[in-house]
Amino acid sequence: MLKKIALLFLLLNQTGFGQQIDDETVKNLTNDLRSADVGGRMLEIGQKLIGLPYLTGSLEAPVEKLTCRLDGFDCYTFVETVLALARVSNTEDVSKDAFLSEMQYLRYRNGLIDGYASRIHYFFEWAKRAEENGLLKDLTPTLGTRHPKSINFMSTHRQYYPAFKTDNAVLADIKAMEAQVDKYPFYEIKKADFQKMKPAIKNGDIIAFTSTINGLDVNHEGLALWINGELFFMHASSELKKVAISNEPLSVYLDRIKKHAGLMVLRVNS
Repeated sequence: MLKKIALLFLLLNQTGFGQQIDDETVKNLTNDLRSADVGGRMLEIGQKLIGLPYLTGSLEAPVEKLTCRLDGFDCYTFVETVLALARVSNTEDVSKDAFLSEMQYLRYRNGLIDGYASRIHYFFEWAKRAEENGLLKDLTPTLGTRHPKSINFMSTHRQYYPAFKTDNAVLADIKAMEAQVDKYPFYEIKKADFQKMKPAIKNGDIIAFTSTINGLDVNHEGLALWINGELFFMHASSELKKVAISNEPLSVYLDRIKKHAGLMVLRVNS
């Protein structure tokens, strides 16, 4: 209870909105859901967001605060938003405050906002933290193979990040964060192994496309979706500039994008 009160206090004092979010909006996105499992509800909620625009850089601000939008997403915010909404949909408190509390818990280590580096920037770390908190299971170590890789793209490309482009103190925090992320073993389902492992993927599984880029964990995220016996995915697409269901099977997309090395697969706990 004290943790929830502390989170609510932080929300009231630090939340930034890119749009008006209210109880009615949250209820409209979470009502009339038929799936018993969280992954299925994520797909149902995502279906209601189809066509909304792809937005990049929506979380960046001069002062770190919780910023949430329901009118547009990048691939990362799309996944965490539908997960937060799906989790709220299965409770008695379907409200704006409950949704924002879930978002903060997913996005920040221990749900606490304490500067730029307190946000979980790498999707790989986001997955491991969510697993440690009992929200999901990372299936990749079972389905894939270990791939030693140092995660340090942010600190080695500080020119892309205004928050620490010239701020050495924040850069030091980012390097310390990356050192902690590097303690997790990195697994992936390689492209060559995908067809063999594809049947193990279920509707609503979170999929992340691992990267061939040095220091980078993943390039893109979405939700697995089987259609007529073929695996597609729902995502906020930078190519299509909107939330959409992929217009090509996941296998075709995976092969086509050269910077994708393979996949991570995460199953949300119901």
